[in-house]
Amino acid sequence: MVLVEQLCWRLTLPVHAVGCVKLGFGRWALGIGLWFCASDAQAHTPTSVMCELLAKNPGWEDALRAASVKWKVNPGAILAVIDYESRFRADAKGQGGREEKALGNYGFTQANLRTWNWFLRDTKRAGGSRSDFGLAVDFVGWHFATMERRIKSPRHNVANHYLAYKLGEGGYQRGASAHSRQLAYRIEARAKSHDLALRSCGFGAQTPDTEQASMP
Repeated sequence: MVLVEQLCWRLTLPVHAVGCVKLGFGRWALGIGLWFCASDAQAHTPTSVMCELLAKNPGWEDALRAASVKWKVNPGAILAVIDYESRFRADAKGQGGREEKALGNYGFTQANLRTWNWFLRDTKRAGGSRSDFGLAVDFVGWHFATMERRIKSPRHNVANHYLAYKLGEGGYQRGASAHSRQLAYRIEARAKSHDLALRSCGFGAQTPDTEQASMP
């Protein structure tokens, strides 16, 4: 899968566009211009190109660093959430979010409009687009910091905070399914990998302790 992701990256194709779909057999198949995989998870952006991703997009590195320092959330965790939610697509359309003004999930963070407006009010902003990367990284940091108080879990516990992000505060309190918890563990692992990759290329954000606490 990494080779596929690297190929798409080098060709400047969005990884989500390579057509990763669930087949009825556990093998890889190659079609004309399409890769198919026996997985229900979309292809993620490979950690090995995370530094290149930031370098290719002016302003992203500074925005990520600022959000990480402001909210005391590791940059790898912020990137891991955005990667899984939208594959870094500014106009990613989720459930009920077919356009910027829609109530449903939209943009880098796949935030719904209600939660996005809560974020804007809480950070004293008059407005802002869900397609703005600077606001997106700030949103993820804000969400971790806000939920730390509400779900009583430290913000460096990426798995717990991704569950709260994905299920909402009420869904988190009611309890997550085994599938959701396994997904959260994978997000946490990728956050650690992203942090290591960023350090290797001299990202240099002044981040909190990178030790991740596992879920109870």
